[in-house]
Amino acid sequence: MSPVFRGIFTPLVTPITSDECLDLSSLAQLVNFQVENGVGGLWAMGTTGEFASFDEIEREHAIRCVVESAHGRVPVIANISDAATRLVLRHLRRAEEAGAAAVAATPPYYYPHSQSELLAHYRAIAASSALPVFIYNIPQTVRVSVGLQTAVTLAEEGSVAGIKDSQNDLEWFRELTLRLGERPFAAFAGTRHLIDAAVLAGAVGAIPSIANIRPELCVQIFNDAVGGDFVGARASQNQIIEIESRLRVVARDGSRNAATIGALKAELCRRGVIATAEVTQPLLPD
Repeated sequence: MSPVFRGIFTPLVTPITSDECLDLSSLAQLVNFQVENGVGGLWAMGTTGEFASFDEIEREHAIRCVVESAHGRVPVIANISDAATRLVLRHLRRAEEAGAAAVAATPPYYYPHSQSELLAHYRAIAASSALPVFIYNIPQTVRVSVGLQTAVTLAEEGSVAGIKDSQNDLEWFRELTLRLGERPFAAFAGTRHLIDAAVLAGAVGAIPSIANIRPELCVQIFNDAVGGDFVGARASQNQIIEIESRLRVVARDGSRNAATIGALKAELCRRGVIATAEVTQPLLPD
């Protein structure tokens, strides 16, 4: 049976020990916590998972742990992003061996690649594997945005099966879904505060970092929006905003990303889901 890419996919944090080793026991507990709270799938080794801080062996071990802990209950999309196509293909092989249902990749980072280079990059990934490939569009971290026409071209030719668009640009996102029409394409919004609005814009789901600690509430927002209960969806969406405010996800000496990841880990630690709230250096959680 083909995996179903729909609903809330949690971009998992990656628990680590005080000496920055993977805490696979905590990661397995986090996976079970997510599945038991009704998420549609899992996004492994993404931005919230601090993927850029781990080597390829560590990334494979984490992905394998997520896949094995999910035990076929939900699909796992593995992020295989890196700075060059050949490096991405190495991560691809490891994700395949670990049992991922699909893979995702950002544009290669460091060099400001052209759209023609991005087309070549994603086509190379698609040609190297039978797994579905997702565009991971997050220009705020990789400094290159996948253009609308680039995404449409890749989708129309079958090189990619979907996208996680983390721009929070619903106008861009809606135009993408409109241009692709009825084509089978899994358009996910990488948003915490706009899950209900993303459904209206044509999203098949969302990949919100806050789902790490409140998966059931994110699932409720999505289900209400799909069911047409936008009053209920808005009420739950407002709760998400309030929760983030209480967590005080603000950067002090550290970056905004570090503050967010640190706050999520601290809350999971407080609730006994993971063992520590450590983040990888040089990130400063507060």
